[in-house]
Amino acid sequence: MMGRNLALAGATLGLPALAYARFVEPFWLEVSHPVVHVEELTGISDHLKGFKVAFFSDLHLPDRGPASDTIWHAVERTLLEKPDMVMLGGDMFDHGRYNPAMADIARVIKGAGIPIFGVLGNHDYFGRRGEYLRIMRALEEAGVKWLINQAEPFDYKGGQYWLAGIDDWVKGEPDIQGVTGQLPSGERPLLVLTHNPQTVKALPPNFAHVMLSGHTHGGQINPALPPLHRKLNWITFKEGHHHSEFPLGWYTYNGIRLYVGKGLGMSGMKLRFNARPEVVILQFV
Repeated sequence: MMGRNLALAGATLGLPALAYARFVEPFWLEVSHPVVHVEELTGISDHLKGFKVAFFSDLHLPDRGPASDTIWHAVERTLLEKPDMVMLGGDMFDHGRYNPAMADIARVIKGAGIPIFGVLGNHDYFGRRGEYLRIMRALEEAGVKWLINQAEPFDYKGGQYWLAGIDDWVKGEPDIQGVTGQLPSGERPLLVLTHNPQTVKALPPNFAHVMLSGHTHGGQINPALPPLHRKLNWITFKEGHHHSEFPLGWYTYNGIRLYVGKGLGMSGMKLRFNARPEVVILQFV
């Protein structure tokens, strides 16, 4: 199957492009700086200006060995940006097998004084029965605060805001109603974190100001150049649970701003084309 997939990729991209997709782009980190204008957020004080969130997902760490240089580069760039928090969007592990390298990453971020919040992705549930509980315990000990079907308040410059997290749409047990019940009456989370961007279609209108998701890898293999790469990529053509109409970047759906990150790792074919690994530095201005 992998040989057939590589042959298909080679035929699609051509041999020079295939070599680039295998040996260059997976190691060429992109640090993006999407912006949210505070004045466009109903009920949010100008005091939020300056708030900064680092977001990355889809590391797909193998079950043993260190994290890649690309991932550590992403961590280093995150620390240089000095965000107010880091949000992990799931699929930290490939096929749900725990790797202590993820705890090493969390300890470095936490050691810099940056709070870390996270959710699990579909791959994080793929391991042996109960392996995801081991993942959660180990990373909690390393400093990760889980937002799996949870709402959590935080303070910034004297104001209180809310985060929310929803479990993976495919392999988890998402409980939107349960999260809503944890929020004060009429409260709209500033940020909602969930692995699969398709979850936005199940949220009530105007549920949150901003939603952060991964899962798509930005399409991972995009034969078309921008801006057509948002339509012509692996994830939009793929059938079943991996299909998504929200492959990368900004969208607005039912009053919710959705940003879909391209992630740091790969699944399936170890290729990236027009979908560089990405660490997102979301800025409120």
